[in-house]
Amino acid sequence: MAYLLSKKPAIRPWNWVIGTFLFVLLSVSLLWYYGLDLNLAVVDSMVFAVILLGAALLLANLFTYYNPTTSGFRYHLLFPVIFGFSTLFLGRSILLWLDFEESGYREFLDWTVPLRLVFMLLILYGLTIVVLWKSQTEKENKLKERELLTEKISKDAELYFLRQQLQPHFLFNSLNSISALIGSKPDSAREMIQQLADFFRLTVQKNASGWESLEKEWERISLYLKMEKVRFGHRLSLDLRLDEKTLEMQLPPLLMQPLVENAVKHGLDGLVEKVNILIETFYTPKYLQIKVCNPFDPEVSGKKGAGFGLESVNRRLFLLFGRKDLLTCQTSGNLFIVMLKIPQRQ
Repeated sequence: MAYLLSKKPAIRPWNWVIGTFLFVLLSVSLLWYYGLDLNLAVVDSMVFAVILLGAALLLANLFTYYNPTTSGFRYHLLFPVIFGFSTLFLGRSILLWLDFEESGYREFLDWTVPLRLVFMLLILYGLTIVVLWKSQTEKENKLKERELLTEKISKDAELYFLRQQLQPHFLFNSLNSISALIGSKPDSAREMIQQLADFFRLTVQKNASGWESLEKEWERISLYLKMEKVRFGHRLSLDLRLDEKTLEMQLPPLLMQPLVENAVKHGLDGLVEKVNILIETFYTPKYLQIKVCNPFDPEVSGKKGAGFGLESVNRRLFLLFGRKDLLTCQTSGNLFIVMLKIPQRQ
């Protein structure tokens, strides 16, 4: 019952008023043209207009609240015929009951019965087509809305899952680093613990459902890099080239973090000499562009930068923008270069 009450009429009230007015105008004009007295033509047209309006309303509501399946298609053809004959019979009966004094009107009425029937059937079948078309269109639109809502819910759920994966992934790496320092450098281990606490404080405060500025994202990344500097000391060198114009540009939270972590991890893996990590941002009106570059050992198979970080960022970008060209990776000599483009919301 709630579903029926919530359904909107296929044809709005003012359309009925305009349609009835046009029917009366056309009917009066035709009857008068064929010799019927103007007053009688008006009465004749009004009687049939009122009855036809009632039949049309019943038919429209019938197909609005009861839309037969393909197997019930015969009803689409049957109901307009029933309503057409009923309208004609009732209108003719009322006009004869009024007993107009004009001679020859009864013969004129009987003579025009076939034409009136054809005219009414055309109107009722046309109405049926319009109502069924609007009903089908409404059904398809609601189906698309449900599909889009389902897709959005699925995307949000997967994005949330990816974000939740990033934090344990980073936490395990940090705890391993702290564990390695406890025995040899307890002061450095305590410093890392404090920085780790600050990092997660900023992470918890972030708006997980919205976007944030690069400046806010960089605040967390700076804490991460400080922890890695404590761990690796002079082995880790950072070349930071952040364009000031990019600091206010927006990006999804924790999107840049995996790329930096990935560069540090794979840049230092297998190399004993000093390692330089380049992080550079570029301003364009429509995109925030970020470049992360780290060295790797070409002789060590599978160590040039692939891993969970790149896969998670790639997946998030596809879920958010439906594009696979926003994250690109390439090698140049012994350098692994990642380019990230983030479309800016207008």
